Amino acid sequence: DLSRRVAESFLYQIIDTGYFHADPHPGNLATDDQGRLVYYDFGMMDELAPNVRRGFKKFCFALFDGGPFISDLQLAARAKELTDAVEEMGVLAKGADRIACEQLARYFIRTFKQAQIDGTGGKKNKNKKKNDIKSTLGTELQALTEAQVFRFPPTFTFIFRAVASIDGIGKTLDKDYDLTKLAQPFVERLINAEKSTLSTAAKATGLNFKDINTAITTPRKIAYLEETIRSMESGALKIRVRSLENEMALTRLSAQNKATSSFVIASLALNLALAAGRETANGIPGFAAASAATLCTFRGLKALGELAVIDKKNARYTNSKQFAQSDDYDD
Repeated sequence: DLSRRVAESFLYQIIDTGYFHADPHPGNLATDDQGRLVYYDFGMMDELAPNVRRGFKKFCFALFDGGPFISDLQLAARAKELTDAVEEMGVLAKGADRIACEQLARYFIRTFKQAQIDGTGGKKNKNKKKNDIKSTLGTELQALTEAQVFRFPPTFTFIFRAVASIDGIGKTLDKDYDLTKLAQPFVERLINAEKSTLSTAAKATGLNFKDINTAITTPRKIAYLEETIRSMESGALKIRVRSLENEMALTRLSAQNKATSSFVIASLALNLALAAGRETANGIPGFAAASAATLCTFRGLKALGELAVIDKKNARYTNSKQFAQSDDYDD
């Protein structure tokens, strides 16, 4: 019970108030004679910025809403909400590829829900999950990483530190401690509290929950549609279709062609240098041709290095037959 109260106390600070103790190690926590939690040492306190607080709360709602079992339709809706929340927090840069981000969000939510169902906390089958994300989201993940669209506010450093301390305290008190399991009912209570506020308004107005939600969100949706249409009419918004696999293939082909052309030119320059050395007594033409051959050789070697970096980077985000075979043997 104590581990649960410690976890809920921290969740209340982070999600509900946005003002939290950033150093909740065992020396800064105690209980009084009545069993109430007592915090000490308020030298490391931090407060989430308003946008980070709102976004973090929406992030938790999107992640935990519906419990472990949700439909594909609910999953798509939660993924959009989670992406909006991450963008509002400032973790996701404006203008990032929304389609790739929402695909990543769907995978993240589905994996989290499956870990809740399995009760593994995501600790089992790490190699299988690593290959799974490569085959499912390899190109999207690579594109987002290379675009550097993810940026964590400095406050998150204190949040991660506090979570690690709380997790350590909980596991010391209870070997079966799992922060995600304790967070589920806590976040659900917050979600239900917000829904109950709308339910109170529904009773007062005689409208149901969906009607009130529609009345609240419709003006914002209409404004968004109007802004989008105006942007399209003015030419500020253009539809762009991306094929990430083709982009990766073209980048690799460009480096390959650069290396090939450099070595071909180096070979021609070397032949010219040898011919000039035999035909002319003056060594200047031969020296110039040899210098050109050397320069082109270096360019070709540099292009081969770029090609190796591209292949190594692609291997980090995409599956290969070798990975698939190793999985079969492991099974």
